[in-house]
Amino acid sequence: MNTQTLHIEFEPAEGAILRLIGLVERRGYDVRSISLPPSSNGSMSLDLGVMARDVGRDIGVLRRQIHRLVGVRRVLGGLDNTEQRAGGQNGEA
Repeated sequence: MNTQTLHIEFEPAEGAILRLIGLVERRGYDVRSISLPPSSNGSMSLDLGVMARDVGRDIGVLRRQIHRLVGVRRVLGGLDNTEQRAGGQNGEA
């Protein structure tokens, strides 16, 4: 199994980083690296290196679950390095 990096942009709020990391761990992934690169558009960015605990885990499912969290604007990365745009709860088109 290999480590995959997810780039997550979200609104700064109390506990937001803990919610993101908690979701990742509850969904069967280990956090291998964390980086908070600077962001200029009023949101926060988190680069999260994750590794599945077993081979049956689909990184696409994890990306969709992260994206459903309140305040998450977009999620990039995983196997295909494509973008998951907001819809539904987060109010973006």
